[in-house]
This record gives sequence, structure tokens and C-alpha cells, in this order.
Amino acid sequence: MPNFYYLIAGSIMALTLIIAIFLRGLYRERTSVLFFVLVFVVWVCASVDVISGGVHNSSFKELLYMIYFITRNSTLTIYTLYCVSLMDIWHRIKNDPVKMLAIFLPYAVVMLMTLVNPITQAVYFIDQLGGYHRGEGMGVLYIIAFYQLIFLIFIIIKNRKLLSKTSFVILMSFAPINMLLVLVQMFDTNLRVEVFGTVVVTIVLAVSVHRPEEYVDNVVGVQSNIAFDINTRRSTDAGRPVTIIAFKFINNNVLQKNIGWDMYSSLLRKLGDRMKQINELSGAKADIYYLDKGTFAIVAADTRYSAMYNFGHMLSDYVAEPIKLDKMEVMLDTRICLINYPHDISTLEKLNSFIATYENKIPEDKGFVVLSDISESKDFRMRNDMDIIISRGISGHNFQMYYQPIYSFEKQRFTSAEALIRLIDEEYGFVSPAVFIPVAEQNGAIHQIGDFVIEEVCKFIASPSFKQLGVDYIEVNLSAVQCLEANLAEKIDLILARYGVSPAQINLEITETSADYDPDITNRNIDKLVEKGFTFSLDDYGTGYSNIKRVVSLPLDIVKLDKTLVDEMDNDLMWIVIRNTVGMLKRMKKKVLVEGVEQEKALEAFKKLGCDYIQGFFFSKPLPEKEFVRFINKSLEPKGEK
Repeated sequence: MPNFYYLIAGSIMALTLIIAIFLRGLYRERTSVLFFVLVFVVWVCASVDVISGGVHNSSFKELLYMIYFITRNSTLTIYTLYCVSLMDIWHRIKNDPVKMLAIFLPYAVVMLMTLVNPITQAVYFIDQLGGYHRGEGMGVLYIIAFYQLIFLIFIIIKNRKLLSKTSFVILMSFAPINMLLVLVQMFDTNLRVEVFGTVVVTIVLAVSVHRPEEYVDNVVGVQSNIAFDINTRRSTDAGRPVTIIAFKFINNNVLQKNIGWDMYSSLLRKLGDRMKQINELSGAKADIYYLDKGTFAIVAADTRYSAMYNFGHMLSDYVAEPIKLDKMEVMLDTRICLINYPHDISTLEKLNSFIATYENKIPEDKGFVVLSDISESKDFRMRNDMDIIISRGISGHNFQMYYQPIYSFEKQRFTSAEALIRLIDEEYGFVSPAVFIPVAEQNGAIHQIGDFVIEEVCKFIASPSFKQLGVDYIEVNLSAVQCLEANLAEKIDLILARYGVSPAQINLEITETSADYDPDITNRNIDKLVEKGFTFSLDDYGTGYSNIKRVVSLPLDIVKLDKTLVDEMDNDLMWIVIRNTVGMLKRMKKKVLVEGVEQEKALEAFKKLGCDYIQGFFFSKPLPEKEFVRFINKSLEPKGEK
């Protein structure tokens, strides 16, 4: 009498694995779907084998055995497809008719023999007493099964470089274990260990190779950056071209700090869910990954280019509008780029580098761009070469200091200026600070650039020409990255000492973003600099999520209202905001500087509000050092009241 204990145990184990996969939602991408199907088929096979042992009706038993043979003989084919998908070589298989036949022709023969068996009884037959007997064609099924196992071994060994050592060993074990168990059951039909052994190997696969839960971002509900790294490397090693949509919202840090982690997580989940919907609507059949810090990657086969193009436009349209979160709405500042890899970007290292920094390389005014459409433009080439340009700028002395005069209402003259760095490259000409500063902050060059700025400003202040200008101090910008330097205060102090410049002659500008990076380190640096006699301004106030708490907590002498407020001064409601903001700052004993003033109307309006300083094109654009000196000297000539 057959021993069903192995079958019962195997059925329970497989069912447990199915429930775990289903409850955790680990069945969405192609490889996981194939694994889920494999486990399900093995469970049906084991369960049917158990049930058939207690059935005596010949017709019903015939049906159960047919289901058993269909599922049992499907296992190897599904497992082979799973391995092909895991190694990401499906593009090689589907384009090779010989390999397609090698996989599916034997399977078709087995299915045909099984389906016509009630007529031919070549594989098995049930006698009148309900007894099971093997037919003369059973040997054909064994031969085909051994062929499939050998072909599976060939596929895995040939592509072993696409697998880790552990994955290779475990995937390979499926074949010899099944061979052994088939031989055991072929000679002893009462020892039902064949399906049980398959279940055990499948469970080992689940815990050591497949492990989809490790490759899913549980917050967003899409695949993780680990999965992206593994899958793109496999695609690269397998020579499979893919189409990638890189999606990033660059106001990620600001949103996370201002709406809180719970709402930020809801935003990420909403984006992930919407991308899944667009995936279905566009027919892209893509894998969606969350890479961290507001960055997603959507990856599909290169044959899905048209669908991915539609995906990009649909995604761009979605994020062009405010996204509703509970009782609030948020606006994303996004960059979306479609990449053909490896056609547009040749190596995996370059791809990863591009995705990490591409927001600095594509036009800001376009919601969705195709990399191949812009890659030949001068602007893109300049942005893409920015690391080289910055390095060339440092070594070739291509950086220059400009100064924009700042007018004091109280003293009725120019009492200070903002130092602004400019980069004139030998190949690309003028390079905007808005382009090279973010890249310099990412690659670390900002430290050298920052040192250059302070050095040049001190050199200028120490010069005889500066001393005749009546300028009290120069404003110097500190980037967010500079604010994190452990020895920032000591370094600046040493540079000033070298030129005999007093801290009172330097006013340091920081932005709210600078204070957000690491408040503890930033505050320590600011406190040290204040102790040494430096003063501080808060730049760009009125943009983004301006935080009055920061104005209160930081030792600020001046708050600089951003040009965007000036541009909105004709809006009655905005003017109320501006007026109240200035009044509040004045009551807090802060001096107020207005940036971006270009017309006399604005000058007079802010003068009436009690603002202290004006900076803008109404007086002068930023000027090179010699032109700045001439401008100030000319302004000191007697010519009546300003």
C-alpha cells in the first residue's frame, strides 16, 4: 500500500508557502509569478495524489490521475522558465527557435500523451477494481523527463556567471534530486517521495534564492533599489537591452521635513500605486523600483519602447497637478527621463551615475524628456561634462569673482556687496552657478570652490582699492555642504588672518536648506563663527517652505527677501503677505534686504515698508572686481541724493 505521509506533508508545506506568498503580495513581477505558479502546481500535484489514494470510483480516479500527470509533467517546464527569468535570458530564448523547441516540444508531447491517455491508455490505466497500472508509454515520459533535466542543467551551467555561487548550487540541485527521486519511485511505486522532494527543493529556493520580500520596498509597495541593482546587472551581463524611465522629485528633502514621515510615506505609496495603474494602462509591462530619496526607476524590455514613451507622458501629466494627501495637497518638482540602455548610456556604472545626478543634466522646463532627443545638444553635453568642467575650472583658474552692490537706505549709499562666483569654461563659455553648484555639492568640489571664494574675497578686501570704497563688508554664500565641514570656523578664520581681514568685514549667507541638512553640525559651526565675530544673513527667504522658527532660532542679522516676492508685489493679497512679513521681521529686530529689485516703483514701495537694503538690477548687475570698483567710485562722486 502506498505511503502517503510524504505526500500529505508535501501538500501542507506547499500550501503554507502559497499562503505566505499571497498574503505578502510577492507575486507581481514575472519571476515571482513563475515561482508562484511553480509552487501552486506542485501543491495541486501533491494534493491530487493524496486524494486519489482514497477514491474508488474509476472515472473520478481517472480524472485525478490525469490532473496529477498534467501538473507533475508541467513542473520541470515551469521550473526551467523560472530559471530563465531569474537569469534574465528570456530575450535569448524567445529569439532562438531551436531553444524554444527544446523547451516546449517535449512538454507538448507529454501533454498530448496525457490528454489522449483515456483513449490509448498508453501512459497508465485503471482496472475495474480501481487499481493503478503503468502503460507501455510510461517509459517515454521518463525519457522526456530525463532529457528536460539534462537541458535544464545545460541552461544553468551555460549562464552560471549570471548567478551567485549559492543560487547556482541550489538551482542545480533541483535536477539531480529530481532524477534520484524519479528513479526511487520508478522502482518502488509505494514510496511516494517524488513530489515531496520537489516541495522541499522549492522551499529551499524560496528561503535562499528567490526571497522576493528582500527585494520589495515595504513603504512604497514596489521593488527596491537592491532588486534594481541585481536585475540591471543581470540584464547587462545577459546583453538584454532595456528601456528605463528615471523619475525623481527634487523637492524630496523639503517635503519630507515639512509634511512629516507619515504623510511623506503616503505620498510615496500613492506615487507607487499610480505608477502601477499607468503600467497597466500603457501596456508597458514594466518593473517599478523605488531607489530612495524621491527617485523611481521603471524598467521594461526595449521592445516596449512605445508603451514606455506613453508611460512617461502619462506620468508627467499626473505629477503636473497637485497630489492630494488626506487634507493637504503637495506639488512635486519632478524630472522624468526616458533612457535606452545600453544604447544611450554604454555601461552600468555610467547608468547608475546618470540616474543619481540626471536632474542637473536635463532641462528644468520640460516635464518629460527622451535622453536621445537632448543628448546631442550643447546644453546637455555641458551638463553631462560638468564634473570635468568643474575640475578644469579649478586647475585652469576659470572661476572668477563678481560683486553685486547693495544699497543702504539709512546711509544712502552702497555699504556692502554680495560676492558671486562665475565660471567661464574654455569650451562652453559662461556656465551658470545654478548648474555647476549642485554638481559641485554632489562631487565634493564645493569645498575647493568655497575656499577659493573666501580667499578671493579676503584678497579683495585687503587690497588698497577696496579700502577707498567705503564698503563695510562683503556677503559670502555658504553652501549646505560647506556648513557640514567639521573645521569650517577654523578654516575661515585662518584665511582671514592670512590677509589681515576682520570677521566684521565678512557677512556669511546661508539658506534654509543649509540649516536643514544636519541642524546639529550646522548650528555648531554657526555658533563658532558668531563667537569669532562673523554675522549671518538668511538668503532666499520667501521661497519654498519658509520657516519662521528658523528665523527665530538662528543668530541672524539680516533676512533677504527673495526676488519672487518682488515679482508678486502687484498682487494685492501677496502684498499683504509681504507687508506683514517685513513688519514681523522688523519687530524681531532683523534687518531686511530685498533682492531682485529692478524698477523704481519697487524701490520706493519697499523703502516705505521700512526695509534696510536693496539689491538688484535697478542699481547694477553683478560686476567683475575692477568694474565693481569703478561703479562704487563713480557712485561716490557728488551728484545729489540718490
